[in-house]
Amino acid sequence: MTLPGAASAASTVTSRDESATIHSLNGTPSPRHVLRISDLDDATWRHVIDSAVIYKKAGMASKPIATGKSLGLVFLNPSLRTRTSMELAAQRLGAHVTTLSPGQDAWALAFGDGVVMDGAEAEHVRDAFGVLSRYVDALGVRVFASGTDRERDAADAMINEIAASATVPVVNLESARHHPCQALADAAVLSDHFDGETAGKRFVLTWTHHPRALPMAVPNSALLAAARSGMHVTVARPASHALEADVMKEAGEIASAHGGSVSTSTDMDAAIDGSDIVYAKAWGGPMRYTAPEREKAIRGSLTDWRVTRQQMSTTRNGRFMHCLPVRRNVVVDDAVLDGPQAMHLDQAEYRLHAQQALLEYVFDC
Repeated sequence: MTLPGAASAASTVTSRDESATIHSLNGTPSPRHVLRISDLDDATWRHVIDSAVIYKKAGMASKPIATGKSLGLVFLNPSLRTRTSMELAAQRLGAHVTTLSPGQDAWALAFGDGVVMDGAEAEHVRDAFGVLSRYVDALGVRVFASGTDRERDAADAMINEIAASATVPVVNLESARHHPCQALADAAVLSDHFDGETAGKRFVLTWTHHPRALPMAVPNSALLAAARSGMHVTVARPASHALEADVMKEAGEIASAHGGSVSTSTDMDAAIDGSDIVYAKAWGGPMRYTAPEREKAIRGSLTDWRVTRQQMSTTRNGRFMHCLPVRRNVVVDDAVLDGPQAMHLDQAEYRLHAQQALLEYVFDC
């Protein structure tokens, strides 16, 4: 059975082939990687979100239009939602999936130019992904931030080196800097919740306490997705835990282009008051690189940065979002997560639907 709009959706992707294909210097078409949401033009971004909502509302998979295709998933870090949803999304499309965890069921990987491989890493990323590119039609890869090398993390060096080593499309399943799959799911669940009318809604991305200094890929991507959805975004965080200035600048420009705005606040209660969406997420901030012990001490003193039922009662019947996994009664109270305003499970479900729509684009179905 063909989903509503599936035929027109497929033709939309096909019509974008020429503009979406990037050519290398020698004229050979390069793989259309999805390493961040800006790799998708506005038409593709909207198409993937709309298709995800269609799949959710239809309650079924699309036709197996990727039969004969193959997807390789490589996880250098743990995963529950990303791995499960990507495997199932590919299978729904009829594709075969192979999943590897280097250092566990595959060789540990080495990165960088001129590295002397006399340690635990037995295979270089160039060789590993050069080989995998000859086996599969697309790759999904998860790597995390180092948390110690700010320059490499800011450059998203690991995922970019992998993409440069591959000759098939690479989908970023979370890197030091970005998590486009999470961003697409977030944008899709927001589009569904607001019946496609996200522009002008008040979206609060709030920092929360956490026992660890977490990476900034998810908050970066949540911010950029909300901005691209035309929302009025407030980033609520302590003065010590700003997001990187270039990400904030980019988000402001994107929001302005789509009728929204981006601002910051150091008052969590005031930011949440009157909002439509409260998205909670912990992150370490730039200080995790420059003064990690000071960051830890400051973070440990901010346990009151936790989303509560009282705060949610001040919203405009707002909804609570979190990418999961979430530390209950540290990041957010049980009363919120188990209450009627929680949308985190819908958000997680949308990982499946959004990634199915994204894989259609990547596989060029």
